[in-house]
Amino acid sequence: MSEERGVLDLREHKFAQVASSVLADVKILDKSAQKLVYTMLSMHADNHSKQSFPSIKTLAAECFCSENTVREALRKLKEVGLIDIRERRSKESGQLSNLYVLLPIPKAFENEAGGS
Repeated sequence: MSEERGVLDLREHKFAQVASSVLADVKILDKSAQKLVYTMLSMHADNHSKQSFPSIKTLAAECFCSENTVREALRKLKEVGLIDIRERRSKESGQLSNLYVLLPIPKAFENEAGGS
């Protein structure tokens, strides 16, 4: 007896879109953690504003890596123009988690991505 599988109901499952040119890149991003952190930022990002504010601790847990590895990945993602990082502060509690903004994919990824 075969079990029939239905179409994935996107209303029930959160998903993230990540540009294939970023995932397939083999020259600009040189560590897997950079792609994974970018993917998690994409998952957290608001569909319209492309903004999110997960903590370093949250990203480290989700990516199964250290907080220092996340910080290094974020620096690289900013350096290559994939994200912008903005400090958030509260008058009451001081530093909050940073605000991360996904930027348009730089042309370099279209030209440098490895592929089949």
